[in-house]
Amino acid sequence: MDFASLMAAQIAEAKGSTPPEESSSNSKALRRAEAEAQRQAQYLAEQRAEEEAREARVEKKRKAKEEEEEREFKREEKRRRLAEQSRKLREEEAEEKEKARRKRLGLPELPPKGQREGSGTPALEEGEEDIVEEELIAKLREIKEPAYLFGESHAQRLRRYRRIANAPKLSDGPIPTTLEPVPGGEMLVPPKVSKDAKERKFLFRQLASYFNMVLQEWEVALAKRPADVQQTTQGKQAYNAMVQAKENLRPLFRRMEKSELEDDILQPVVEIVKAAQERRYVDANDGYLTLSIGKAAWPIGVTMESYFTYGAEGESPVNHDVHFRPGVATDGSDTFMPRTVVYDLKGGFGSLRRVNALYDPGEGEGDALCAYQQALDAGLEPPPLNTDTVRYWSDYSRVYYHPRSLVQLHEYELNARLMPFERWDAGEELFSDLDREHDLLDRDLRPFVEECDQLQGLQMMTSVDDAWGGFCGKYLERLRDEFGKLSIWVWALENEESKVRERKLVQLANNARSIFELSSQASAYIPISNTPFQSPPYLHLNPSSRWHTSALQAAAIESITLPSRLRTSHSSFQTLSSMEATFNNNGNQKVAAPQMSVADPDSLAETLRETLADRDARAAKKTKSGNEDSSAPETELNALDMDLEARKEHVFGRAETLRGAWETPDVVEERNAAARDRRFAQGPVVQRYHTPLLFPVLDSYPHIFNVTNDANGSSPKALAVQASLSTSSAIATRLRYLGGVVPRLVSIEDRETLSNGLKTMAEEYEEGWESGLEDSDEDDDE
Repeated sequence: MDFASLMAAQIAEAKGSTPPEESSSNSKALRRAEAEAQRQAQYLAEQRAEEEAREARVEKKRKAKEEEEEREFKREEKRRRLAEQSRKLREEEAEEKEKARRKRLGLPELPPKGQREGSGTPALEEGEEDIVEEELIAKLREIKEPAYLFGESHAQRLRRYRRIANAPKLSDGPIPTTLEPVPGGEMLVPPKVSKDAKERKFLFRQLASYFNMVLQEWEVALAKRPADVQQTTQGKQAYNAMVQAKENLRPLFRRMEKSELEDDILQPVVEIVKAAQERRYVDANDGYLTLSIGKAAWPIGVTMESYFTYGAEGESPVNHDVHFRPGVATDGSDTFMPRTVVYDLKGGFGSLRRVNALYDPGEGEGDALCAYQQALDAGLEPPPLNTDTVRYWSDYSRVYYHPRSLVQLHEYELNARLMPFERWDAGEELFSDLDREHDLLDRDLRPFVEECDQLQGLQMMTSVDDAWGGFCGKYLERLRDEFGKLSIWVWALENEESKVRERKLVQLANNARSIFELSSQASAYIPISNTPFQSPPYLHLNPSSRWHTSALQAAAIESITLPSRLRTSHSSFQTLSSMEATFNNNGNQKVAAPQMSVADPDSLAETLRETLADRDARAAKKTKSGNEDSSAPETELNALDMDLEARKEHVFGRAETLRGAWETPDVVEERNAAARDRRFAQGPVVQRYHTPLLFPVLDSYPHIFNVTNDANGSSPKALAVQASLSTSSAIATRLRYLGGVVPRLVSIEDRETLSNGLKTMAEEYEEGWESGLEDSDEDDDE
């Protein structure tokens, strides 16, 4: 056999043996898969068996517990029944003995049980149907009411049952109501409101059922969102919107329960619901806009009301959209509400209602309003106000507020003696508790902020010598974390009223903590006292009247910030951040002192004309003699009439607003140019913003400025105001004083940090200037 034959035989043998090997491999793989499937099936069967056994044990335990509860209920019922039978037997035996005693003594027969004296109530009235005692007790237990009350007779028990059974029952739902729900198929409202009382009552039931259904579905849909979505800012906003909608609907439900909803409100509501039920959501939204109303202002906004122009009047230089949000009234007219959130303690809003007459016109509390507010509501000429008739700031408020703008804190009461809101730590704790529960920024502030197209900054007005300093310190910390480098001005209101020594020390400690904590987070911290350091003769201020002191502060604050509210086309328009750069030119002088002067605009204009004429005459005389006027008529560092901070020393920077004829626009521009040149030379920086717009004096404004030298003390309809914010070395004196007294007033753990921090802040107002740069008084006479 040759080599070729042997190789062929070997190849043939190899080919013949290959298929069985592949088949064997496939067979082994198949057996392993089957074994794995069997093990998986066995494991699942064991798990099902264990689960069924566990469920069987739970079910057995539940049945045993139910059986035991049923046996215990039967035993208790038997004991109760036996006790009731024993009580009745005792009463019957006592009654029989009493009858026998009366018969033996010849006394009148015992009257029926319901008519006996001392039963606590007269017998059942004529025609009143009685219920057997056993049945009455069973009925009381069915409605989960106590079967017996101490000293209660059968007639009293019967009347208690009927009073409870006949009382209107609140329905289940997001907004509990006495209006009985209607089935889903009967919720479709008619297109028109009927005059028939029965049909209107059914319509109210339809509306209440529909609103509750929508709110419930809304709440369920929000609850089904993933947990991570619910914790986002948008998720919290959606939940807060649902909660706010529920709260806003409650007054509507109360009015429908009383059948007191007027047709001019009911008909638009019906049209909105009808459009929503027919899925015409655009029409429903249009109906809502037609029904929506709003018009408001805040305490300083009481003055801003006069800036609005109407009809053929010229355009106001003030841009109302800065502090006001537009709205639409029921008649289609434009209205404005302030972009503000006001926090106050219980009782601090006075007679002001959270839901005003624009949103709930039929629920006014006219008896609680002062005569001034009643006259405004009636459209009459309001009577003059005085310190005796004004108790709250809401007494002289001329405008309405959005319901979201007013937030009352019920944890503390205004002017409470048992638990006063005066310690700094109490304010911190209150904010932490409320923010943990509600997230105050998302609930209260964010809806207003998100409406702003170009957010310029935020302003916070708070008292700082009580617990509000701690509350706003935490609030400001949240604001800074949320808004980063946004301009945030804090107007720190200080109360200089005479108090006992202990309260004065508490206020001093609160003031020190506030100026240290708030100024570290704020862009500008402006302490403003309720009484000026020096009072000019034309100021007639009653320091004990908050109406007077707040009017003085409002004039300063409103005038200082006026450039930030002017229209962008105005030459004196400035943002808050650009004004900061003037008085805080090194970035670390955040504490600024406010000052103000007030004058009669007519007298001021006449004085300016005389000054210009005298200046022109002197300039012509010097030109004729060939001498140049080398003295710069620089008076921008002069002190104003009312220093609301402290005495004047070296000035680093000042932002000043001139309202009226304090200077001519040309002179203001020249001095601003000179200030810019002096800034490059490391000198004091003064920037003036001039506007002919005067400070309006409304009938709600007290007569505290007698600038006309009128014997009657009358005030003009508008005032010329010169107001400024400045940083000077006088601030260092105050900071060092606070840093020196703080160690005796605060706890040990805060003592060193607070004292050293205030002294470090004071150093920012002492470095970089020499006494030779101090401005002299020679310019003050010019």
